[in-house]
Amino acid sequence: MTASPGTLRTVAVIGAGPRGTAIIERLVAASHSESWRGQLTVHLIDPLVGRGGAVWRDDQPEVLLMNTTTCQTTMYPDDSCHALLPRLHERTLADHLRAEGYGPADFASRAAHGRYLAAVLATAQDDADPERLRIVLHPAEAVDVTGAADGPQRVRLDDGRVLPVDAAALALGHLPTALGPRSQQLADAADRHGLLHIGPANPLEIDYTRLLGRERIAVQGMGLNFYDTLGMLTAAAGGRFEPDPAAPSGLRYRPGGGEPHLLVGSRSGMVYRPKPDLGDRLPAPFTPQILTGERVLELAVRAAGVDHEREVMPLILAELRRALDGAGHRLLADDQALLQLLFPFGRRGGGASTDPHRRTRDVLREALRCATEPDPAWVLIHRVLVAMRIQVNRLVDLGAYTTDSVRRDIDGHLRNAFASWASGPPVIRVRQLLALEEAGLVTFTGPRMHVDIDEEAGRFAVRGGEHPPSSCDGVLEAHLPPVDLPAYRSALLGAWRERGEVQRDHWASRGSRSRMLTGSIAVDGLYSPLGADGTVHERRLLVGVPVSTAQPGSAITAEPGTAAQLLRHAEAVAMRLAHAGGALAGS
Repeated sequence: MTASPGTLRTVAVIGAGPRGTAIIERLVAASHSESWRGQLTVHLIDPLVGRGGAVWRDDQPEVLLMNTTTCQTTMYPDDSCHALLPRLHERTLADHLRAEGYGPADFASRAAHGRYLAAVLATAQDDADPERLRIVLHPAEAVDVTGAADGPQRVRLDDGRVLPVDAAALALGHLPTALGPRSQQLADAADRHGLLHIGPANPLEIDYTRLLGRERIAVQGMGLNFYDTLGMLTAAAGGRFEPDPAAPSGLRYRPGGGEPHLLVGSRSGMVYRPKPDLGDRLPAPFTPQILTGERVLELAVRAAGVDHEREVMPLILAELRRALDGAGHRLLADDQALLQLLFPFGRRGGGASTDPHRRTRDVLREALRCATEPDPAWVLIHRVLVAMRIQVNRLVDLGAYTTDSVRRDIDGHLRNAFASWASGPPVIRVRQLLALEEAGLVTFTGPRMHVDIDEEAGRFAVRGGEHPPSSCDGVLEAHLPPVDLPAYRSALLGAWRERGEVQRDHWASRGSRSRMLTGSIAVDGLYSPLGADGTVHERRLLVGVPVSTAQPGSAITAEPGTAAQLLRHAEAVAMRLAHAGGALAGS
């Protein structure tokens, strides 16, 4: 992107969470480079600007925790990022929170991370020479961006102001969506019968006091949003978790009053295991020996496309066997034992279980034991699976798989299994879940959870698999809204949809040549959205969750020493903004 005649020397960044803050930091870094020319103004737009953004807002309840330790988060590029722009700071989240008493292996609150983001932005403002870069904060929502595909843009705010800019970057996370057909059926039934339905949402957007006094609530989803629900619900009820060495969980829950009984399940029945408690002894990332980078590239060029179960899963199992056998854990170096660990209810939750509640509880108890000891074999499996997830994501990104394999194997069950091992919550959350189970407030339905509407009784009927149904007076869908362009309730993206300035993306299999429609936004290259007629809107740059097909694995934070995608994208977008605004020469 190059500057056009009549350059306004003004750009905009919409969204002040980690991605938007990183773009601002990289713009400041660019303004310190020798190739910077003149002055550029950047408008940073977010209702919670300077407070961490919507997910990390600095005033949220401390009960909501990060699921990475403080030493695993940074907002500044390091050597691994191979930054082209100057590196002005190296302060990680651990460095910032040391004054608050957090250690490098602690799981901080999300509010604490919001305070870090606010400090990074304040530091960027202090570092910016106003003669070279002027940062203007707007605590407002951007409701539209208009303008010719290759010309200046106009950013309209919800307070009526319009900001003319040379280019605009949208740094977005998970966005609210309209309810899907099944969720809408549940919501309509709740309205008819005086029941409760809470659809997919950011935990901060949910009023958990609405659950209090209900008899029984079905909770669909057992991932990180579910663990957030536990923290927010027990806090809303005024309950307390007290140490109890005699309890299997190590805790005893003292109810505050009004807590409903939770029937918890999901499609796969997969539980998210706790992160291993390694203190400050974080091991180096596992280096694959079988499913290597070279093997990934070899698979990616196979003419017919790759079938995961037939061609990749054996390599993952072989990687696990080799690692475990080499470390002396020979009893676990067996395919059947490994598959039982990976899929406790079978692939896609299809395995039989006569007592899914007991089975789920036992898996959680064993995971808690292994995470807290920590068990070296369990930690090794965790490390290998983190590495295998990266390799599988590379195969998806390269279009190696057939579309059938992506639907059936990757989306069907493997992503969930990887997340269960690699994206789990802190140990304390699993202790709390087990303490609630021990208090008789949680029952696990197991896999293939399904919610029906019993019109005659005026209740929800909830079952897991083929087991008898249970009656409930509420349903909570404990997961974030999906990536779904047609369903987004964003005013800005809605305006683009209406004018045909955005379209859904496809995932393409290079081998089978078939394509699969996704909910992600289609972009040219990595950042510029494509209109319905194929027009490239090159003065609009998107990063984050809504462009997940083009930017797979878009993490919400950046880990030091990992060539973090978030920081690399931030630098690329910052440079393109500066080019468009005439502050950097070149393209």
